[in-house]
Amino acid sequence: MIITTFMGGYNINTIAQLGGYDKQLINRGQIWRLLTYAFGHMSYAHFFLNMPFILIFSRPLERILGSIKFLLNYVYMSVFASIIIHFFSDYPIPLAGSSGPGYGLLGMYIFLVLKHRNKFPTYDKRFIITFTVMGFIMTFLIPGISISGHIGGFVGGILLSPFVFKKQKNLEFSISG
Repeated sequence: MIITTFMGGYNINTIAQLGGYDKQLINRGQIWRLLTYAFGHMSYAHFFLNMPFILIFSRPLERILGSIKFLLNYVYMSVFASIIIHFFSDYPIPLAGSSGPGYGLLGMYIFLVLKHRNKFPTYDKRFIITFTVMGFIMTFLIPGISISGHIGGFVGGILLSPFVFKKQKNLEFSISG
């Protein structure tokens, strides 16, 4: 964020220079942008909206998976979301943000809530479902949000989950503590 500020603030050129998702540049071979977009944001507000979301949902999954496996899954969900954006969206400006992989985390939780209902505290189940529903309502109501990025991340998280949690038998879940 500080770098962006010193580079002239948040604007299309700065986002592109710092590795934001740009369909034209990706088509010209800059495929790293399928990942790097997820580590920047479009504005300070965007950053401060995404970070609590990511922090709340990351830590419990990292405890279950371990740091390396969690990081690899986060990278997968970031790339999966951007591939969905690439093929199903025609954004005319560069994009950045961690919402796609954030929704991937939600997808993983929805999978776990459905598969391991009895292992989640009732409060956590309600929180996850409510947060997911509210997130998608905002996705469709707020202009300028990458709908395909949010859906792509969410679907990517659900698709990844059966493989990630296949060998995990004694899972204990808690978001609240």
